[in-house]
Amino acid sequence: MKRVLCFIYIIMLACSANAQKTIDFATKFMRECKGDSILQCVAVSPKMMDMMTRQQNQNHNERMVQAIQKLKSAQIITANINGEYYFAQAEILMKRNAKRFKMSKSYEDDNKKGVFYSRQLKNGQTVELVLLHVSDDKLVIVNLTGDIDDEFVNMLSNNVAGKTSQQITRKQAGRHT
Repeated sequence: MKRVLCFIYIIMLACSANAQKTIDFATKFMRECKGDSILQCVAVSPKMMDMMTRQQNQNHNERMVQAIQKLKSAQIITANINGEYYFAQAEILMKRNAKRFKMSKSYEDDNKKGVFYSRQLKNGQTVELVLLHVSDDKLVIVNLTGDIDDEFVNMLSNNVAGKTSQQITRKQAGRHT
């Protein structure tokens, strides 16, 4: 019995250590900017996301609702001034974590730009999606975790980037270099 309890304890410690290693991007970014009163971070709980998808009298896209229900967490970071500066800082943090996050899409037009980064498991499943967006020197970072499929990423990028922005996927960017 003692061996079983010891074995369970060791497994719990290993799981706890692994969970601590996988801190999401928004948490890392806010730790780097600790004490900065310009940045605001809001976490949306799974319960709140579920409530949003269940609201009556909403014209929901059924696929979007299904995708949102697969999310575990959402964090939104905003800055109403110095957006370009914070965008650059977020990209530096992404580059320092290049083994973990890969750029998947980017967009840009006259007054806005953004980049989507994803973190995937070895089997190719996307488990974290980060959008860095700046418009009129205002920053928005959206960090989603959960079971994220390509269709959801495409829907989101089309809604955020808009029809007028030039969109570049990682595959297209590779062809131009």
